[in-house]
Amino acid sequence: MIWFLLAAHVAGLLATGLSAPWLGRRVFYVAALPPLVTTVWAATQIGTSDPAEAEATWVAGLDLVFAFRVDALAVLMTLLVSGIGVFVFVYAAGYFSAGAARLGTFAVTLLGFSASMLGLVWSDSVWSFFIFWELTSVTSFLLVGYKYTDPVARLAARRALFLTVSGGLALLAGFVLFVDEAGSASLSELSPVTGTAASAAAVLLMAAAATKSAQVPFHVWLPGAMAAPTPVSAYLHSATMVKAGVLLVAVAAPALSETGPWTPLGVTLGLASMIWGGVGALRQVDAKLILAWGTVSQLGLMIALLSLGEAKATFAAVSMLLAHAVFKAALFMLVGEVDVRTGTRDIRVLSGLPRTMPIVCAATVAAGLSMAGAPPLLGFPAKEAAIEGVLGLNGFDGVVVTVTVVVGSVITVSYAVRLLLGMFGTSGEPTEVAPARVALGLPPALLSALGVVGFFALDAVNEIVWPAAAEVDPAAATYSLLRWPGLTDAFTISVAVLAGGAVVGWLLARRLADAPRSLGAEAVDRGLDGVVVLARRVTRRVQHGSLPVYVLTMAVTASLAMVPFVIDLDTSAVEWAWGLELLLGILVIAAALAASQVRSRLGAALALGAVGMAVSGLFLTHGAPDLALTQLLVETVIVVGFVVGLGRLRRKFPPTAQLWRTARISVSALLGLGVMAALATSAGSPSGEPAVEQLIEEAVADGGGNNVVNVILTDIRALDTFGEIAVLVVVAVGVLALMGRSQVVRNREEEQA
Repeated sequence: MIWFLLAAHVAGLLATGLSAPWLGRRVFYVAALPPLVTTVWAATQIGTSDPAEAEATWVAGLDLVFAFRVDALAVLMTLLVSGIGVFVFVYAAGYFSAGAARLGTFAVTLLGFSASMLGLVWSDSVWSFFIFWELTSVTSFLLVGYKYTDPVARLAARRALFLTVSGGLALLAGFVLFVDEAGSASLSELSPVTGTAASAAAVLLMAAAATKSAQVPFHVWLPGAMAAPTPVSAYLHSATMVKAGVLLVAVAAPALSETGPWTPLGVTLGLASMIWGGVGALRQVDAKLILAWGTVSQLGLMIALLSLGEAKATFAAVSMLLAHAVFKAALFMLVGEVDVRTGTRDIRVLSGLPRTMPIVCAATVAAGLSMAGAPPLLGFPAKEAAIEGVLGLNGFDGVVVTVTVVVGSVITVSYAVRLLLGMFGTSGEPTEVAPARVALGLPPALLSALGVVGFFALDAVNEIVWPAAAEVDPAAATYSLLRWPGLTDAFTISVAVLAGGAVVGWLLARRLADAPRSLGAEAVDRGLDGVVVLARRVTRRVQHGSLPVYVLTMAVTASLAMVPFVIDLDTSAVEWAWGLELLLGILVIAAALAASQVRSRLGAALALGAVGMAVSGLFLTHGAPDLALTQLLVETVIVVGFVVGLGRLRRKFPPTAQLWRTARISVSALLGLGVMAALATSAGSPSGEPAVEQLIEEAVADGGGNNVVNVILTDIRALDTFGEIAVLVVVAVGVLALMGRSQVVRNREEEQA
């Protein structure tokens, strides 16, 4: 079924792209079909004990496979990725106007992102996980930069790509270290690892998670990405892409939680992001930016909870993962609807919306209070579980974590209240409102209602959260979300958090100042501009257009690469040649020196032919007549080709300075000595059993030939040989083209003379 669903997304991409010119904005309904089918299938997997699995071998010898496994955690993520994806696609059909440009491209890219995210959450191999991780970065870059004529959108897309792809490099390096230490690339077979390499892998993977989930100091890309259309914000930046980092922490925690850096680094990044993101949300006046900074804050809470390594905290993090996706996707869509119908998202300007947009007002209040953690909404038991999860921590570190989470929760309530009062609390002249659109208003209203339904259907929610949390920590399955936890310490703190946050939010809503400058984003942009300027300067210095210098540089580099072989050379393993072999070797060297010294092109061609003939003789002395015949044939063709081609060129080479000629000869000699040393070293220290006997045995049976060399060239290395032939053909065509151009230039010069 996994392959069928992935193929359905590929088919959906084709259908969406082909039908876009005729369907207009209705093409989003076509794009919604693969996520809809996937959501229905994922719903049938809730409560099943046997995960669905699929695997395709990529490179068997290197253990590179595309492995997929849909366990309970993957089922939860699938419901978020595909389920919310259906709402987003329907919402996009109402969000865009009928005459909007490039809707087909946008729909295809959005569905491509959905497929990439689906492959990510299903991946059971670190390599397939990495590939889909990078695909989400690329597709999100295209989506953020959808309005490519807008310089703000271009900068935001570039910034997001730079930071997320940098995190991808850290992810790859971390996976390499991790696989080497763990001995397996399967995510479902992880076992705890420790040591220096494991600690380095923990730091790299946490850094990768921080870039993807917009954690301090890599958070600056997420607020800037709000330049994208609201369907992108509602999908990528609340429910899916930013959750990829949280998912990485969840799947890696069982193996890396015992390393030294894992817990302190994850908790520090998470708590710092929770506070800084919350403060950032309190300073914004753009409703969409308030939600974006709030996302940074809430993602920080999830990563901190997962990094603690406590079962109760893990359960709370998975609960927050679900609740956050529901209310934040709804809030982004609702803010987008307000923007489309009023033309602004500035909470200082909006007025009278409860009268003119009552349904939007009710849905936004419900989703906003769920974000604040107020009952009777799904966000309340999730926030209650988070506070309960940190109250049990011991020691000074536990006190710091608990206080920080409580303070961060107060800030969350504050910016939620400030947002609601800013959008719907003013009673001045009503803002002019455009007519409602069903496709624009229905999806966020349903998601907001889902937050209410989820509170009263906590048993069904627990059936999703329990097994998903148990995949990260089996002990987490003993906890559950509660509608009424009783008069516990956590409940008392929750009430105080709601009261205190509401007061702070009300006070700040009365003092709406201008939004601050994004200094972090500006610093990243300046850094990227500096890199581009530096790259251009380096390119001008290095790519100067001199082919001889390029060749000389490559030859010197290759020669230096042979130094380790020269150091390890064991002359006792070298068999020195005497007699005819020595004479032929001297002839090769003499002919090569002659080719480098003669001024005549014809003389150089004959000297090169002499080198080839002498090499053919060496093949004969070693009992390889087939190679000798092949070499003779090649040398004959080359010499004839040279002679034919020289008729179109000048008879002598252009004058060359003695210093330059000496440098070329020296580098050539150094490269030749390096190759000789490498061959001698490898011959003196063989590893494994030679494959000669096996090749001889299978030459006739498998290759269908009696000549082992021919079987290797035409069967075992068929594609390699074909590639070499293709290269030679291309070079020959290029040479002929250059010779023809040279003849045209010469004829023109003669006519002018």
